[in-house]
Amino acid sequence: DINATIIIDLEGKTEEDVWKMIKRSRRKSINIAKKNGLYYVHAYSEKDLEKMYGINNRVLIEGETTPRAYKSWRKYIESAKAQFFYIMKEEEIVGCFALSEISLRYFGIDSDKIGIRPMVFATLKEFNEYKPNDFMYWCSLLYSLKGKYSFLELGGYQIKPRGHLKGINFFKETWGGKIVYYYLDYSFLNALRRKLIRNIGLFWYLNIFLKKITRRVSREILKMPPQGIEPHSPPSKDGVLTLHHGGKVKK
Repeated sequence: DINATIIIDLEGKTEEDVWKMIKRSRRKSINIAKKNGLYYVHAYSEKDLEKMYGINNRVLIEGETTPRAYKSWRKYIESAKAQFFYIMKEEEIVGCFALSEISLRYFGIDSDKIGIRPMVFATLKEFNEYKPNDFMYWCSLLYSLKGKYSFLELGGYQIKPRGHLKGINFFKETWGGKIVYYYLDYSFLNALRRKLIRNIGLFWYLNIFLKKITRRVSREILKMPPQGIEPHSPPSKDGVLTLHHGGKVKK
């Protein structure tokens, strides 16, 4: 079935070039984040993963998406050899993200060029005034540039979006990338389900209704409070590798 995403080409580009590619509204939000002292930490430990899982689940549930059980989520993340980060304000965690490598061949492009894609992007809405989501995207761009990767892929783009997905698409469009369409193999029934939801409004709303029911059930199964696992507590000391401020290493 057909899929879509946005890919930002980074080949031969500097930080200044990328900054100019981004829409003015995004640059303004990134500057707000910096002025409010947001920074990111590169961390990895079992406690860090549990906190990230809690934050990510809270965001998924608020977005009416069913979260995975912890073991399944951890296997999914670790299989991609992802790099883990927190977005911080002072000593509080306000968001988290995980990045992994991916080839252009995944998107049906005849090239071995390697880029970065997000595995987890999650911020806590009570900190939205500090623009952590924009800052997280900017940090991902800086990470990709410093690692000399060829591109940054933004983790999907909805075809024929409805509801809040229209806003997510618009947000991703403002980062200077291009929409790329590609095909992935699905089982017959799964591919049919995707097409019905994408093309027929009745199936879209039925899918939303079923997600709400599943969300309530999954909360009980996972025995997880709505806010997740201690999302505001600082990362474990043994997990912190490097502190960064707006892309600059804090010494």
